[in-house]
Amino acid sequence: MCNRLLIMACTLAVASLPTAATAQQSPRVRGDGSWELSLGGGMMFLDTALRDFLASGAPEYRFAGSASPSRGVPTVVARLGYSFTRNVGFSIGGGVAKSSGVTYLTPSAALTFSGNLNAGTSPFLLIGTHFTRIGGGNDRLTHSTWGLHAGVGVRSMIGDNLALRLEGQLRFEGYNEVPMAKETVMNPVITLSLSYFLGGRRPPHTMPMSMPMQPAPACPVCPPVLLRVDTVRVNVPFPSPPPRIIVLRDTLVLQGVNFGFDDSALTPESHEILDRVARALLEPAWSRVRFEIAGHTSSVGTTEYNMALSERRAEAVRAYLVLRGVDNSRTTARGYGETQPLVPNSTEGYAWQNRRVELRRIR
Repeated sequence: MCNRLLIMACTLAVASLPTAATAQQSPRVRGDGSWELSLGGGMMFLDTALRDFLASGAPEYRFAGSASPSRGVPTVVARLGYSFTRNVGFSIGGGVAKSSGVTYLTPSAALTFSGNLNAGTSPFLLIGTHFTRIGGGNDRLTHSTWGLHAGVGVRSMIGDNLALRLEGQLRFEGYNEVPMAKETVMNPVITLSLSYFLGGRRPPHTMPMSMPMQPAPACPVCPPVLLRVDTVRVNVPFPSPPPRIIVLRDTLVLQGVNFGFDDSALTPESHEILDRVARALLEPAWSRVRFEIAGHTSSVGTTEYNMALSERRAEAVRAYLVLRGVDNSRTTARGYGETQPLVPNSTEGYAWQNRRVELRRIR
């Protein structure tokens, strides 16, 4: 039964390999509550001391069905993982292995540290604990008194929800109550699994049509050193539903990313706009482009205070984009205070337009 499950799991994983070449490699926003369900198979390699113990004794008393059991044992593994962030997760799982008449049942739990779950290929490290129950001939049973394991691996996305997971572990187990040549053994394990992701946040598979661009109105009082090559203004009246995507150009005015009065904390309605900006920045066409996040204020308050407030607001937007998967090396934050208004601050009823954050492409 164990060998049949192993063959089925490996066949399913290998059959998925051809799709890896044609799978869309767009970044995926994972973590923050995503689940990973894995099923696969591989080999466990027994420590010499453990193998000798299982083969010792008279035939009617020993665990193994032969005096020289195989060191390599086929195994089937299953795992359920939960990602707290795109880098840190926790998992529980188990494995069943059988060879030479001996069955090994190994439940486990581990912490996983991934490079970046948003990427198409994500290496990871894990460390955890496990327990091994060994059953042999004549209904003989024994178990480890403790178990620790560490491992490395890599995930490779082959679809929107599917990934191949290659993993190697070193399992250290203590058998303090078993008469073996040594009390602590080391059993390496290598597995290939197919992982299915649930929950979390991912960009839509199909890219909708672009939103038409509207040029920003001319600013008669802007300093001549500022050149806006192509400006897009995004107006999202709340609670009307926002457009589905954002078209990035040289300067993007995030009109809809709002703050409380005299505050640098983002309002809840700003999150959805910044989520769409983050998804756009993660697209392959923009993945190597750097941007400046520019904060601006109106003329209410002193010049020094407005400069500091605009810097705090720019930093708040930058921190949110980094949280959503944008590499922090691709963005810088700078405050301009009241020095670059869109409209004259003296214009009654329109000075609020100057309280804004812009995304500027760095050439």
